[in-house]
Amino acid sequence: MDPVSIGILSLVALTLFLMSGVRIAFATAMCGFFGLWILRGYDPAASLSAQTILGHIVNYNLLVLPLFIMMGFFAYYANITRDIYWAARQWLGHLPGGLAVATVVGCAGFAAACGASTASAAVMGRVALPELKKYGYNDKVSTGCVAAGGTMAIMIPPSVLMVIYGFIAEESIGALLLAGILPGLLQAASYVLMLLCRFKLDPSLGQPIRGITWSERLSSLKGIWGMIVIIVLVMGSMYTGLATPTEAAGVGAIGALAMAIPRFGIKDFFASMMETVRTTSLIFAIVAGVLIFVHFLGFTGTPAAIADGITHLNVSPTVVLVCILAFYLLLGMFIDGIGMVLLTVPIILPTIKQLGIDPIVFGILVVRMVEIGLMTPPVGLNVYVLKGVAKDVSMGDIFRGCGWFVVVDIVNVAILLAFPQIILAVPHSMIK
Repeated sequence: MDPVSIGILSLVALTLFLMSGVRIAFATAMCGFFGLWILRGYDPAASLSAQTILGHIVNYNLLVLPLFIMMGFFAYYANITRDIYWAARQWLGHLPGGLAVATVVGCAGFAAACGASTASAAVMGRVALPELKKYGYNDKVSTGCVAAGGTMAIMIPPSVLMVIYGFIAEESIGALLLAGILPGLLQAASYVLMLLCRFKLDPSLGQPIRGITWSERLSSLKGIWGMIVIIVLVMGSMYTGLATPTEAAGVGAIGALAMAIPRFGIKDFFASMMETVRTTSLIFAIVAGVLIFVHFLGFTGTPAAIADGITHLNVSPTVVLVCILAFYLLLGMFIDGIGMVLLTVPIILPTIKQLGIDPIVFGILVVRMVEIGLMTPPVGLNVYVLKGVAKDVSMGDIFRGCGWFVVVDIVNVAILLAFPQIILAVPHSMIK
């Protein structure tokens, strides 16, 4: 059997493993190791697997992951999340659907401190849902705001998924993080515009808050100024070239800790560190398993064969890209974002490069499709996470509440496809 056929069979076997519930880290490691064993023999397979993991996991660029994760947990345990939401509530609560709008803006603000969407949805759910319930907001709209708003954490930097994509695609992590700024702001603005229109047409979905004074609004800013300064320093240092992404992440983590120290005790500090270790270990385990599998696929030549087959089709690159994004939309219904990116990017990226599509543009579009997958059945992870917080709202209602946001996201993807300059504007203007 030729190597390409072995590679295709391994993809089939991996799909069966994942459908049967085997963890991504173990499924990819097994398929990759046994594939190398078939191609090279046991001893070379064991040696290559060990060298592949060690050679990549100790990569300096990956240090940015635990640092950004740590920054997010410090912000959470210091209750900065609540401060961000409260400030948004005080400034935007008077608008039609003001609390729903404030929830989306609060999610966007927390996304700038937390790079994981499920964590953002869980935290904002605990903060915003009781307030939305108190003012009689429609349950579908309320949960939809939090589930959709949580997805912005993987678009607005710092983004764990963007770091992983940059690592796998061997693209500049700093450029990718900066490329997510304008699409992330576009996403937040689109959500807000959609909510304003919905609540204007149907005020019964939830009433605005009246009687908020200017002194209350100004007072609400006290709890968030420090986080704003940290975010500006982190993004600004990368943009100006004063710091690498890893150094900027270090600045963010130390700054978040400095803000958090007056707000929490030693118990919260250790809880932050333990959560950072757990989350980082989970991600690194997936990375290690996928690296073995990707190394095996490289030996089979399967990615190159797929790229050659697609590029020889008589269709435009845009059509191919749309089909790939539709595939991601389908895949996102069944696999979590990190696993999806790690599994597919090494296979698809050669095709993208041969078609002349910018890998940074592709990366942002892939992240957008992952965001949609986090809200769509049957495995919308943000919905499942939110169900644990909103126990009195059915899973079906939460999914239905996300429907309008999915439509807005698809429109946003179409805008980014038509105008990729939105993605490239910030990274191309970076000070070298």
